Amino acid sequence: MSFVITLYVREGIVMASDSRLTLNTARRQQEQQIVQVAVGQSDSNYKTFLALNSVGISTYGAADIQGVPIAGYIESFISEQLSDEDKVDSVPQKLLDYFKKLPGPPNTQFHVAGYKTENNQREQHVWHVAVSASTVERKNPPGQQGATWGGEADILSRLVQPVGLLDDKGKLAQALPYFQIPWHFFTLQDAIDYAVYAVKVTIDTIRFQPRPKVVGGPIDVLVIRPNEAFWVQRKQLHG
Repeated sequence: MSFVITLYVREGIVMASDSRLTLNTARRQQEQQIVQVAVGQSDSNYKTFLALNSVGISTYGAADIQGVPIAGYIESFISEQLSDEDKVDSVPQKLLDYFKKLPGPPNTQFHVAGYKTENNQREQHVWHVAVSASTVERKNPPGQQGATWGGEADILSRLVQPVGLLDDKGKLAQALPYFQIPWHFFTLQDAIDYAVYAVKVTIDTIRFQPRPKVVGGPIDVLVIRPNEAFWVQRKQLHG
């Protein structure tokens, strides 16, 4: 698993992701007892990519295909399947078609984001692709700012949704103070800061919970603006 987030504000789009690659294995302890074990294999896995025409792609869910990290397949898709003629709204369906042909197919999902010229204006597009469900869905309502995220999403969802205290019968006893995130006031820097916060709070919370440590490592952040795309931070190879 993993955690990715895409924010869309007036000034641009921000995509961020963690770097952990986790292997899920089953181990038999006794004759009839099987223990599921999640092992962190690497903290240098790439999950966000920059394609032609400043189109960003983030991946979460199944991180390998028959034991090969999915990053290599995404890079092959970008270099072999996309051309200068592909716009952001054509990439999601191509991505789905490509991964549906692979063994499995993998239970992988994607965010695809970028800009397209419509009525002489550069319009934001943020798409969600689910390979197993064979679905392609646009996530950003035109003219609105907001965010979408996936993977280990429960932690951030609890932080942005109204919550309360339950009594011993499981009924709401007391609603806790709720402060809605003002997405519509976010600047591009706010979006960058929130993207880093969202990934980091997921990493830090999972660290202290008795659950598989499936989110971790460096945080990659990609910014896409109407006429450019650049990395705010990205892992570098080193020796």
